[in-house]
Amino acid sequence: MKIEQTGTHAVIVIPAFEPTENFITVMMAIREVSRRPVVVVDDGSGIHFQTIFGQVAELGAVVLTHETNRGKGAALKTAIGYVQQHFPNSVGMVTADSDGQHAIDDIVHMAEVLEAGEQSLVLGVRNFEKGQVPAKSYWGNTITSKMTKLATGLTIPDTQTGLRGLPMAILPAMANVQGERFEYEMNMLLELKSLQIKLTMIPIQTIYEGQNEGTHFHPVRDSLLVYRRFLKFGLSSLTSAGVDVLLFALLLMTVFHNASTGTLLLASVLARLVSGVVNFSLNQRWVFRSQNVAGDRRRYLILFSVQMILSAGLLQLVDTVIPHPIPVKIMVDVIIFIGSYLIQKQLVFKQRQEQIHES
Repeated sequence: MKIEQTGTHAVIVIPAFEPTENFITVMMAIREVSRRPVVVVDDGSGIHFQTIFGQVAELGAVVLTHETNRGKGAALKTAIGYVQQHFPNSVGMVTADSDGQHAIDDIVHMAEVLEAGEQSLVLGVRNFEKGQVPAKSYWGNTITSKMTKLATGLTIPDTQTGLRGLPMAILPAMANVQGERFEYEMNMLLELKSLQIKLTMIPIQTIYEGQNEGTHFHPVRDSLLVYRRFLKFGLSSLTSAGVDVLLFALLLMTVFHNASTGTLLLASVLARLVSGVVNFSLNQRWVFRSQNVAGDRRRYLILFSVQMILSAGLLQLVDTVIPHPIPVKIMVDVIIFIGSYLIQKQLVFKQRQEQIHES
């Protein structure tokens, strides 16, 4: 079969690490219905899997090889670079898994969506129902979906989908998203707004071969990578809160012996000023890695002022009922913390909101 080389088609990209022979079946099925170019990235599978990759190449796929296993994110970035260089006139690329978890019809439909002119990131979204998918996948997706909603404000029912459509226009931005392993696909979603990229979601079939036993997702290691930004924000907030509470307690025990309304307010403000500087520095440089220092500082100052007023006001209010200032302050600041991540992610360390549309 002649492989299509014109700019009217999408390139199908399949990262693979130690694939089973089912990968050959997947490739044959693709070739039965499509002439689109297929780029396969062998992510360090080793010599024992070269027979499989050889047969895939005989079916017309371009096989790129990593000498060692570098991770799914690295494999996708290798494919992005190859598509940009060798298929510059293509409409973009469709990413799919090698294990048969994506129906061929869905892969083709994703390509057709890009070929119709779609310029947003396209996600193939599965229907997750408890009992219909492996428990590990159900709970993993449920947690990441909730956390993505908290972090970005976007409702994405399937954050773990590997079937995605990337238009050519967004490939340079996607190549610069951080992450080398499974966290890369999550980071892609977390960065959509800051990269000013829209999101489209289309329904696809839910397929799990053998209860998803072929997955190379390592629950502990890869979950830590996926949730790293959330964990970093939590650690940043705990550090700042520790500075705040310790300084508040120190001021009450040394400088302000008389726990009157005025001294409580002054101690709270002084402690908050110091912890605010710590929190801004950690979040701006470490958590969100924002480059817009002047704009970040201005927006954070507004948020900080509101939080400080709320903290001091609630502290005085609750202290009239519970006359124990230190535990009361901890309770008040926990309440304020709940909305802090979302506000900082969407309003402080980010420039503008992006429209999300579904089809």
